[in-house]
Amino acid sequence: MLNIFCDIYIKAIEKGMRPNTHFDKVGWKYVMNCFKEQTDYALMKAQLKNMWDEIKKDWRIWKKLIFKTGVSWSLELGTISTTDEWWKSKFKVCFLFQHVYNYYKMYYYLFLQLL
Repeated sequence: MLNIFCDIYIKAIEKGMRPNTHFDKVGWKYVMNCFKEQTDYALMKAQLKNMWDEIKKDWRIWKKLIFKTGVSWSLELGTISTTDEWWKSKFKVCFLFQHVYNYYKMYYYLFLQLL
């Protein structure tokens, strides 16, 4: 479902429905309608915005993990290139890294498209 949401979000941006940093009314209506069509879930603007806000929080953690810790991203494998020992040491510092570890592929895909 996250990939569907991200694809819809990207298409809406490409169509110019986010003139500044937020969607306009037409943009939110487009996102809501597309999401309902593709998932059969009728979510309201507030629910979709909450979903987006959570994705942004996770992205910030992922970005910190990649750019401030010195690990790299393997485009060939679609994974973070590091050892299990490195991950375990990061889990001790920040439990949120474990959450990102589980979902990093989706965030990478989404935010490369949006940035």
